[in-house]
Amino acid sequence: MEEEHVDYRADFLTAESPDGFRKTLNAFVAPVARHADAVAQDPRVLSVASAVFRAFGDYGGTGGMTKAELASACSGVASDVDFSTRFDLFVRMGLLRRSVDKAYQQRYVLNPASVTALLVYRRLGEAGGVEEIMLLLDRTRRELAAGELDRETLAERLDEVRRDLSYFADHLLSLVEDHPWEELIAERTQHRSADRLLEEAKDVVDAVTAQYPDLSARGKRLVDAALGYQGAVIKFSDRLLDHASATRDFSMLLPEQYKSAATRYTATELAVPLAQTVFDPPSAVISPEQVISSVEKYRPAPPRRRPPRPPDAGSGRDPIEEARRRKADERDLREARMELHLQGAGEVDLTSRIRGAGWRGAAEIVVSVLIAGADPDIPVSVDLSEALIIDSTGPVSHVTPMTLRRLGRTAVPAAGAILPEATRA
Repeated sequence: MEEEHVDYRADFLTAESPDGFRKTLNAFVAPVARHADAVAQDPRVLSVASAVFRAFGDYGGTGGMTKAELASACSGVASDVDFSTRFDLFVRMGLLRRSVDKAYQQRYVLNPASVTALLVYRRLGEAGGVEEIMLLLDRTRRELAAGELDRETLAERLDEVRRDLSYFADHLLSLVEDHPWEELIAERTQHRSADRLLEEAKDVVDAVTAQYPDLSARGKRLVDAALGYQGAVIKFSDRLLDHASATRDFSMLLPEQYKSAATRYTATELAVPLAQTVFDPPSAVISPEQVISSVEKYRPAPPRRRPPRPPDAGSGRDPIEEARRRKADERDLREARMELHLQGAGEVDLTSRIRGAGWRGAAEIVVSVLIAGADPDIPVSVDLSEALIIDSTGPVSHVTPMTLRRLGRTAVPAAGAILPEATRA
């Protein structure tokens, strides 16, 4: 029997290539087919089934739909004659069945098994068999977590997925090594999830071996098969990239492959397809006038400096005299405090006052007395003893005895006059 030629000029699993999709459906139903022409040659037949499915989803109810209602819903994809032929076939094969098993019943409902088949066909057209492996791995992980799988079933699942991955890896390597690049283009949409599939396989193996350690050898073989499939996908993509670089035709690459090329190749390697490309010389895109206008528009404003505050000429006060006055007032206040300590006496022992004033009050007394004693304009002196009084229970635990004495003051002569020395009371 002569082998049928397959057209690989486009992705045969897309709507743009109905004939290729029919060939894929032939291979899909071959395991259960009775005749070689099990799949209809007309690619529109699947469109009729899809239209029937949409009609039930949009307008159907528990009572079903009549043939006339379905014909109206399918009028956009098939003629009345074609629809009638397909309708009779759908009834005979069980895709449509009477809502009540009576000869007079004219309303039909959709068989759930046929709905499942349409969903499978749709997924087959979008992602191919690799997607089914990922679904099987995901279902295995969920059923294992729910405790719905025994050890024998898990072992069979691991072996099943391993065989599937080994087949797809061998198939890709065969395409890379022995087939023209047109056939690789036809397969490019079927192997986009190698990394995700590997991670899914590792997660399933980790979950299985955690519960059944004796299945670790089977799990390792499954991970090795997933790694082999990932390596085959890399070689497959490299073959496409090499051909695209040689022909300078990147229209056949997918967005994922552009990203892979950008991350795996150097800038020099990525520049090879454009090595012979002629480019126009660069030219200024704006005029000098536009540059000047932009500079003037976006030039930052000069910083503002606040002028110094003018002197207040209206107060009539001399700041130097004001400072002298404040200093004299402070001295008079300090001298008055010393007079309060002395109480008219020539000297006074401040030790007891310091001991009873607490730490804060003691500090104020000592500091004010020492400052007054150091001021030559205040007629007092201070004597500090070398002794140390310790009272652990008193308000001030450590005190040095301090004595305040009154001194005589000599007045400042005025206009050359000599004034006698006076003692300040």
